[in-house]
Amino acid sequence: MSIVARAALVAMTAGVLAAYTGVATATVAAEPVKTPPPATSVPAPAVPAPANGPAAGKGPEVTKAPGPLWSKSCAKTDAGAEICYVEQFAIATPQNVMMLHVRVGYLGPDGKPRLILATPLGVLLQPGITLVVDQDKPLSLPFDACQQGGCVAAADLEDGKVLDHFTGGKVLAVRYINGDKAAVDIPVQLSGLAAALKALPAPPKRTP
Repeated sequence: MSIVARAALVAMTAGVLAAYTGVATATVAAEPVKTPPPATSVPAPAVPAPANGPAAGKGPEVTKAPGPLWSKSCAKTDAGAEICYVEQFAIATPQNVMMLHVRVGYLGPDGKPRLILATPLGVLLQPGITLVVDQDKPLSLPFDACQQGGCVAAADLEDGKVLDHFTGGKVLAVRYINGDKAAVDIPVQLSGLAAALKALPAPPKRTP
């Protein structure tokens, strides 16, 4: 990922954490970034097209560097508490543009697990974002806000069955509609998510 693209992600992450964790401000402290090996192309799986909606999108050619799919990042609050999460992102080639940023961590109320997705600016907000785990029933989420660097949608995974559905799956197919009214389909590999979440520190206790 380019320095500019990562800077945009860092700025957006700080705002997202403030909005979705109840933290007034947050400073992102990502783990050291190493120059990744040559990336490999990952084809996007087809997502069932909703009735009267856009046809199934071919999706951009996204790249993922070899190595762990889920990387850990942390943010510190003004009070010094540390909130950690795991993340994965998809970059379109050859434009080197961030197409999707996925975060999973104990970011919800009382430290409950939460999924946060960010797309580029310019997407159509009304259709929202659609998630499909291993060709299962589609789940639609509304976009909550657009901030510097992208538009954000979130889902609480506090129900154990829902969380297990994600951590036990193979591929999360994500769809949104871009400004040209074309469906954009992006695969998120779920392999390693369960282990990555278990490696996170216990969420801090929050006072009312």
